[in-house]
Amino acid sequence: MRIAVRTGTAAAATVLLLSACSSGQAQPTAADTGTRSYPVTVTSCGVDYTYDAPPSRALLGAPGVIATLDALGVADSAIGYANGSYVFDGIDRFPGLTSNTDDYAPSREFLIGASPDLFLSNDEGQLGGQGSAGPDDLDTASGNLYVLGEYCSNSPAPTTIDAVYTDVENLGAIYGVPDKAAEVVTSLRGRVAAARASNTDTAQLSAAVVQSFDGKLYALSGSYYSAVVEALGMNNEFADIDGNFAEITPEAALSAAPDVVLVQYAGSDKDASAAVTEISAVLANSPAVQNFRVYPQNEADFQAAGVRIIDAVESAADNVFSR
Repeated sequence: MRIAVRTGTAAAATVLLLSACSSGQAQPTAADTGTRSYPVTVTSCGVDYTYDAPPSRALLGAPGVIATLDALGVADSAIGYANGSYVFDGIDRFPGLTSNTDDYAPSREFLIGASPDLFLSNDEGQLGGQGSAGPDDLDTASGNLYVLGEYCSNSPAPTTIDAVYTDVENLGAIYGVPDKAAEVVTSLRGRVAAARASNTDTAQLSAAVVQSFDGKLYALSGSYYSAVVEALGMNNEFADIDGNFAEITPEAALSAAPDVVLVQYAGSDKDASAAVTEISAVLANSPAVQNFRVYPQNEADFQAAGVRIIDAVESAADNVFSR
């Protein structure tokens, strides 16, 4: 599961304990005609969900998920979001979108009262049912579930950027806009190719994605963290860790000797600077620090998933390769 610090919430500790995984690629049954063809069945986290019409009351697992719906032209279907601590500049462009909670997961009372016809989550664990809403509550609200990035509960999530394209295509099927989804995917692929082309280093760079949390150092290597590194043609130093994250010692990070360190942070530019400063001090003798190749990476993009991951690819490329 994402180790990212859920700032200002008790869920931060919970997130460290959840497992992030995937149970197979969603399979739309009617999405190739370019028309609003219903019913449509899409599988998410091993469960088939049938849509008789485009969703009109979508609840989002994080505010940034709206960017993917906006790219598909269906942002007006979203009614609210959890994980509100990851709100971003520009969200006021969506006046119908309100914050349910800064916490990682919606409450049972809110979920049932809001009656969403779709919970568009960035993590199946958001319906954990331990003091918050669970799958049965979504059933009570007659809502469907789609988990972005196949970030499900019982098997590893994909670690390639293709997960983003799959999500856009599946949402195109769910919303009855497959042609628009195909256009978006083509654009996203082009942006990733351009970012990759900016890597002109003659030798392959090694990279590590790390985060300091509660006084401990973690390597992040699953899901989108690996996807961003690999999309840019770099070698992930911690690709073989057990799971999507693992606590590591500073000595292990120094021994890996990455050329580039990407530091995960949550919050403002000030928080980004502080995170880079902290990690640079811990890894002062590493090639990345000595060559000034330590860069912040905004966790809000990773919580949002979808097209925001392509934003993260471009941001990393701008930082790492514009030397």
